[in-house]
Amino acid sequence: PSQYFKDKMAAWQKQFGEWQTKQKAFKAAGAKKTGESSEAAKDISSVEDVSDIGGGEPLFANFAPEDWALIQLRHELYLLQDAFQKDANDPDRAGIPENHLSFYYNKYFKKQLNPKLFNLSTNLELIALVKDTVAIAADTQVLTAPAELDSLGTFVKQTEENRRERQRRIDAGDETARLKFVTVPAAVIAPVKSLAPVASKGKGKGKW
Repeated sequence: PSQYFKDKMAAWQKQFGEWQTKQKAFKAAGAKKTGESSEAAKDISSVEDVSDIGGGEPLFANFAPEDWALIQLRHELYLLQDAFQKDANDPDRAGIPENHLSFYYNKYFKKQLNPKLFNLSTNLELIALVKDTVAIAADTQVLTAPAELDSLGTFVKQTEENRRERQRRIDAGDETARLKFVTVPAAVIAPVKSLAPVASKGKGKGKW
C-alpha cells in the first residue's frame, strides 16, 4: 500500500476513535436519546459537524455496535477502491474486479473480508449492505464509488440515515429490517493499530 493509503487510514483511525470516545462521554453524561427528535438532525445532509448537532449531541449518539461495524465497512471499501486506483495509476485498470476483492482487501488491510460476520454469504451481498457508499459497476464489474466523498463525516451521515430507515421499518412492524449480524468481534468494529500520527483537522468533520 502507498503512503496515500497509510495517511488516509491513519486519519480515519484517529477520527474513528474520537467519535467513539465522544459517544461514550455523551452517554455517560446521562444525555437522553434525542437524535430522532432534534430539529438540527432532521435533515442529515445539512449537518455541518457530526460530532455536535446541537447541545453537544453527536449525530452518532444512537449508534449500536452494528452501526460502528457498518461505518467501518463503508470506509474500508471506499478507501480500498480509491487507493487502488491511485496506486495502479493505469487507465486500463478501472478498479478491483469483484472476484479479486478478497485478495486486495487482505493486501491492504492485512485481514480477511468475511461476509459471514455480517450474516451474509458473498462479497456481493456485503457490498449491497453499503450500496450508498460503494458498488460493483455494471459495465466494468469493478468496485467503484457512486460519488467522491469530501469528508469522513459523510460516512457517519450515511450510516445514521441507514440506521433511521431501519428503525422506521421496524417501528412499522417490518422485522426483516433488523440486522442479524453474528456477534461482531472488537477487531471488526475498531480500526487496526494506527499506522502513523496525524494532526486533528476541524471539529470532528474529518476532512477526507
